[in-house]
Amino acid sequence: MDLHYLKIFYEVAKEQSFTKASQKLFINQSAVSIQVKKFEEILRIKLFDRSTKQIKLTYYGEALYKMAEDIFDKVKRTEHEMSRMIEVEKIKISIGASPVIGEPLLAKLMKGFSVKHKEIDFEIFISSKDYLLRQLKEGEIDVIIIDFEQIKDSNLEVFIVDTVPYVFVGAKKYSSMKEIAKEPLISRKNINNNNKAMIYLENKNRVQFEKIIHVEGNIELIKNMTKEGLGNAILPYYSVKKEIENGHLIMLEKIDEVEDGYQIVITKDKRNLLQVIKFISYVQNHKI
Repeated sequence: MDLHYLKIFYEVAKEQSFTKASQKLFINQSAVSIQVKKFEEILRIKLFDRSTKQIKLTYYGEALYKMAEDIFDKVKRTEHEMSRMIEVEKIKISIGASPVIGEPLLAKLMKGFSVKHKEIDFEIFISSKDYLLRQLKEGEIDVIIIDFEQIKDSNLEVFIVDTVPYVFVGAKKYSSMKEIAKEPLISRKNINNNNKAMIYLENKNRVQFEKIIHVEGNIELIKNMTKEGLGNAILPYYSVKKEIENGHLIMLEKIDEVEDGYQIVITKDKRNLLQVIKFISYVQNHKI
């Protein structure tokens, strides 16, 4: 199959116009029509239904258009990657991370990665998972690190990196869990694992938390509220490891029964990029 013919067919189908396609390809309209017909002869199928004035694809045309769309999307992404490498004259990797992962983990990860791989420059984007996934698919980001997410897109590849238990932390020590239950519990809103961990603590210790302060999204805010003594918090261990080690927070209880972690996501067409291979290998070998 000649990619030249495929490109002409693709642009006609995409623009739904021979005229617009010819303008985009800088070819006169009659040449576009002739080459589309020639392509049909080579394939021995009809790609366009010519029984109406409106541009309409046949069944075969629709199937080929979807495949061509994938091919030229990959071509565009390859061109983008090559031009970026030429522009900086050095290998570079773009890394996206959700705040819940980026804030507590990424600085330490990138410090170690940059020491081990001085030949690779990097840039970082912190944003919501939806935005990062969209940028990943569009080729603007090479790799993203996010907390666990069920991803079913066949064009994406997921690498589970690490899992850690949840922990119950506070700014001071208590004599009993009954005393702790009287204090406010600071919890991330709409996070299923947080609810599981809270129920586990209540059932195990036969207590019920009297007041719950819900915070949506930002783990850093929850940690700061806990440090200020506004309450105690349930969080994944990776997000408070540093604070526990330096004594700014106290682990009141470890909850092995509820785990959380993070994963790397890439598009399958980037799995063979050297910088991506090295980054995934480094992160997979880095233990929280």
